[in-house]
Amino acid sequence: MRELYGKQPLSLGLVDLDPKEMMFWLYCPIKVPTVAPKKFELHYPANLAQFEPIVDRAIRSLAIDLDPYYIYLTAKTLWVTADNPGNRPGWHSDGFMTDDLNFIWSNCNGTLFWEPEEKVEFTLDHHASLAEMDAAAEHDVAHHRVYPDKHLLILDQYVIHRVADVKQSGMRTFVKVSFSRHKYNLVGNSINHALPLPADYVDRSAERNHPIGSAA
Repeated sequence: MRELYGKQPLSLGLVDLDPKEMMFWLYCPIKVPTVAPKKFELHYPANLAQFEPIVDRAIRSLAIDLDPYYIYLTAKTLWVTADNPGNRPGWHSDGFMTDDLNFIWSNCNGTLFWEPEEKVEFTLDHHASLAEMDAAAEHDVAHHRVYPDKHLLILDQYVIHRVADVKQSGMRTFVKVSFSRHKYNLVGNSINHALPLPADYVDRSAERNHPIGSAA
């Protein structure tokens, strides 16, 4: 089956939070796969509990059995500038070549999406595809779109996006909730001390990293 990219995200509407504390949490696990008779449980580090309304909205939108899934929470409240936008620049797809689902939220300077009328194919390679996405999307400004602040958006691998250019420096909060059957095991990911640590960490690279270390 052909993999066609350039899909729109789906909006789940407003989640009105107002974070204050500067932080940088990257793919912190809050749930690991469970097998009966264990119960579905979420484990929030204290500083991340404030984002429970976002996680709850995401979970309630999914009509799937979440027992086999990991849930990861990314939360960044940072001072952003044109030179330091808070996320790595460049057009990309979250969960490229997987069935991972990602939910993103920001309180300002919303993510920039590329939504062409005709969907396109990219090389199914984690590195080659990045240059292709950039070439296709960067100058096609007629099909760029930013969604309203504080709206929660669902992304699958077919949604192409990048961090938007920062027009005015200031504090920005970005939150991502990732649902995956895979273990995210890159060195540098945030640790939840209430849950087991991966036994097979993989070093990060200087280039773009796929969160599943073995797929990088």
